[in-house]
Amino acid sequence: MNIKSVLTTCFVICAVHVSAQTPLYKQSSAPVESRVKDLLGRMTVDEKIGQLCCPLGWEMYTKTSKGVVPSELYKERMSAAPIGSFWAVLRADPWTQKTLETGLNPQSGAKALNALQKYAIDSTRLGIPILFAEECPHGHMAIGTTVFPTSLAQASTWDKELMYKMGETIALEARLQGANIGYGPVLDIAREPRWSRMEETFGEDPVLTSTLGVAFMKGMQGEVQNDGKHLFSTLKHFAAYGIPESGHNGARANIGMRQLFSDYLHPFKKAVEAGAGTIMTSYNSIDGVPCTANKYLLSDILRKEWGFNGFVYSDLSSIEGITGARVAQNHKEASVLALKAGVDMDLGGNAYGKNLRQALKEKLIGMQDIDRAVANILRLKFRMGLFENPYVSPEKAGRTVRSRAHKELARQVARKGVVLLKNEGILPLSKQLKSIAVIGPNADNMYNQLGDYTAPQ
Repeated sequence: MNIKSVLTTCFVICAVHVSAQTPLYKQSSAPVESRVKDLLGRMTVDEKIGQLCCPLGWEMYTKTSKGVVPSELYKERMSAAPIGSFWAVLRADPWTQKTLETGLNPQSGAKALNALQKYAIDSTRLGIPILFAEECPHGHMAIGTTVFPTSLAQASTWDKELMYKMGETIALEARLQGANIGYGPVLDIAREPRWSRMEETFGEDPVLTSTLGVAFMKGMQGEVQNDGKHLFSTLKHFAAYGIPESGHNGARANIGMRQLFSDYLHPFKKAVEAGAGTIMTSYNSIDGVPCTANKYLLSDILRKEWGFNGFVYSDLSSIEGITGARVAQNHKEASVLALKAGVDMDLGGNAYGKNLRQALKEKLIGMQDIDRAVANILRLKFRMGLFENPYVSPEKAGRTVRSRAHKELARQVARKGVVLLKNEGILPLSKQLKSIAVIGPNADNMYNQLGDYTAPQ
């Protein structure tokens, strides 16, 4: 045997030995389903339940003179049971009380998510990376990002290619800062003008909403999600959310099955067929059944009939809302109903985090119910490539987010979205005019003119 053969044999033996020592779920060459099964088999009950929780994220970091570090609250949450996802770590607005001073810019935001991710990988037993979810309906809702017009203006462009480019740009800015999931687009068909969330939608037409919404979603997700440029989209809100009784947000939707399927579910069906990664339930009920507990919608239709293979988020505290709707006696029963209906991830994290272990002990649910939900979440983590490439480049985020090209794209969407409702000889403006008065409470209030889900400017 010559030296080349000896070296080749040694290399093969060493490779086999290393492979035998490395858990299957950490082997990038293994099939995704094999990795999911291997990791599930290694997890404790608490670790599994932790993967089903998505707490609020903006309290999970601390700014110090030496940089951004995980907060003590974050370490506490991760030590109790490693968390599957955090929502809106980078969000800044009056609600979060994150300002231009207390919040994070794109570069420090990337450093923050890297720090949180590193803690999850290095300081927990199995080193499962986190899915960071961020609000992205008309731009990533974080300081220093590109703000696009809201969805009603987007709809007025009638331009699906432009919506694709916009989705691609929003995803890139969020992904460069470490996000993996972008909440958006909003596919609610809005036909109740008293409803307070009209501006989040593409309007009242299901065909236009489907066409533009699918283009937006495909731009966000791209062909693959492990390229460092794209992320998983979250479709909102499932279902019939835009017609609440009396216009009250989250009130019941009074609707028949034919209209539900032909109008209100149509955009979601098209987006699921196009490969949407995640979907979010809505606060309302249909025919007395809260959407977050509706097995017919979440399992029979969404998964079995439409073939959805991602995972389902609850809306914030909507699992607890099942109790408020008097469909469940307490939050434990509400958690059981939601899990069995097909809700995988609890946005807020308190319903599943505080109740599923006891529900399992009382045999109200089985381990197969928990494993099904956990598998749906782990599957997307492997598809995202988080086990191989969990970190991002803060320097690249600082250079790219809100670039000149991105701002020009936002201007293009704004220009195409302008609608002239009536013109009685006012336009075009006379060149003889010396001044124009802009009057009203928002005349000089830039923040109010940018729509909801917008960070401080």
